Amino acid sequence: MHDPSPILCDGCGRPASPEHIARRLQRLEWATRYRPIHLHTLLLGAVSPTRDEEFFYSPGETHTGEAAHFFAAAGIATQNKSAEAIHSEFQRRGLFLTHVLECPLDSVAAGAASELAAIEARLSALFTRVRRSLKPKRLALISGSLSALIPKFGAAQLGCELVLDEGRAYALDNSNAVEQAYTVSRLHGAIAVPAAR
Repeated sequence: MHDPSPILCDGCGRPASPEHIARRLQRLEWATRYRPIHLHTLLLGAVSPTRDEEFFYSPGETHTGEAAHFFAAAGIATQNKSAEAIHSEFQRRGLFLTHVLECPLDSVAAGAASELAAIEARLSALFTRVRRSLKPKRLALISGSLSALIPKFGAAQLGCELVLDEGRAYALDNSNAVEQAYTVSRLHGAIAVPAAR
């Protein structure tokens, strides 16, 4: 008997189990709820974080890692606010966050070379999504690993301004806490827009 073709995930392009698809759909539902109608700045990371509390649009009350950095970069105070209120404020500012690989990489796919190859394999689909669906005014690259791909973003004719950190991607994924704090501060200055009234 012949095995059916594996289902490919639309978020990462890899063969996916039912559990992978279910997790992808859950995260997609969380994010889509807060997608602005008029997208001012699209924040683009390389790979979605593994843990839900680090996933920006998680409805949990505690956000750590990547998610906490984005709230700081957007200048959104989180103390004594529900996750819904915080996400709504981010949305009102015309900000939206997504990743080239919208699913976390598993241990089999981990490694810098395979991560970059997986990201490059998804660029065409990403560029189509940016041009046809998201249509931001500005695109800020926020993972250091995307710096090597800047020429491809520049040549893609995305119809939006590319926002960079002195010619590089904003490396919010930098493991050095001091450098990361400086990067968050610079990104805050670059994406600061008045909240919609």
